[in-house]
Amino acid sequence: MNRRTFIRFTLPLVLAGKASAAPAAEPDLTFGVIADPQYADAETIATRFYRNSLAKLEAAVADLNTRPVDFTATLGDLIDLDFASFRPVMEIYAKLVSPHHPILGNHDFSVADADKGEVLAALGMKEPYYSMVVKGWRFVFLDGTDGAAWRHPAGDPRAAAAKAALMEMAVRTGRRFEPAGDTAIGAEQMAWLEKELDAAARASQRVIVLNHYPVFPAVPPNLLDAADIVSLIAKHPHVAAYMNGHNHRGNYGRQGHCHYVNLKGMVETEKETAYAVVKCFPDRLEIEGRGLEPDRSLVRA
Repeated sequence: MNRRTFIRFTLPLVLAGKASAAPAAEPDLTFGVIADPQYADAETIATRFYRNSLAKLEAAVADLNTRPVDFTATLGDLIDLDFASFRPVMEIYAKLVSPHHPILGNHDFSVADADKGEVLAALGMKEPYYSMVVKGWRFVFLDGTDGAAWRHPAGDPRAAAAKAALMEMAVRTGRRFEPAGDTAIGAEQMAWLEKELDAAARASQRVIVLNHYPVFPAVPPNLLDAADIVSLIAKHPHVAAYMNGHNHRGNYGRQGHCHYVNLKGMVETEKETAYAVVKCFPDRLEIEGRGLEPDRSLVRA
């Protein structure tokens, strides 16, 4: 049985007493998006069916290759438990016809300390956070692991500095500090994000921000600096959506003009998959869910 649900979020399309133009029939662009495959050659733990993710990825890639997607993004946690997990996962992603743009997740660093410096190379990434413009839309790929102490080997001075910064941030935001999980994008990346959003505004580009971690609604396991990110996005009405993984149950919220979409984790079920195809129109985003991921129609404010 197909258990997908259809969720539609609508706004009036009448402004100042005048009917708006008819909705666009063709999208500006289309992309695929996958969250948390989290493959490992390991036995199932609770609801995480680690080994089954390879077959789900194979099927997802085969499906995406039949669709006119401009690129495919993975919202972090491509692997878990072992650096050796990267090889079979990336071999499947190599079959994609469209370019693949990964994001760093916490489980991508659940490897031996000696291997942590090789994670970016294993994912084929040149930079931990980056942006690109496709057909007039700017996509901003954040690194939610940037401020984490566990991203660095034990004894590395960067780990101690990250822990101190996170503890201060937890106090400022009223959160209890959880050293095993808490992280943030940090001040340097926040400044970079602001420059990206400003550049998009000057170029009249719509923006989609992608990250591994949620920032809204305001509930853990959000980034420690989630409120700062949401406040920054609130100043930029050209940001259409913020998309993330990490919370495998999925979630949705809206804050002003921006839709916050937490995609479901692919690793979570024995057989049924979870991923989506996103169509970007001038007036809306149409998300076509696969498996457990619901369909959504997100209308522009």
